[in-house]
Amino acid sequence: MSSTTFICLHLIILITNIIFIRLTIAISPCDLSSAINLQSATYRYSLILRVQPALSSEHINRKNMSTTRKVVVREVIKMAKINLYHHELVKIHDIIIININDVNNQDLDDSCWHLLRISTVDIILFLNETNTSEFNLQYPPVESTLRVRQQIDAVLNHGKCLLNMLELSS
Repeated sequence: MSSTTFICLHLIILITNIIFIRLTIAISPCDLSSAINLQSATYRYSLILRVQPALSSEHINRKNMSTTRKVVVREVIKMAKINLYHHELVKIHDIIIININDVNNQDLDDSCWHLLRISTVDIILFLNETNTSEFNLQYPPVESTLRVRQQIDAVLNHGKCLLNMLELSS
């Protein structure tokens, strides 16, 4: 293969990747369910839950610009730590409190956060673990669809495979 052909192939691949990324971003500025964003969130956050918002559970605190929402845990998808005193920090059917800080003038009605208002939809939350049943939500919720679950499961399974390979090599 000549060097010119090799360079042309690399340029085509680069242009294709740029177009793909631009199309992914152009769909919606709040579309966080792309494979790249889901992979990043799955690695970054230690707790991933499938939840359903509780009816009429919103409490707005104007003093510190935060909104509090109660949700019911439907599934624990990822939990990194195990508490020594409890078998699980969060269990199915637990009601947990989600705090959304509104420091950036986020409106829960915009396309990123509206899922927290719909009590009939299962959503996925990416959280960091705490010692209480209150969590600060920093990454917007994502609707629990088959495609989203497949992406998260693929990342989690890939991480398990890497850990197994590292254990075998040592």
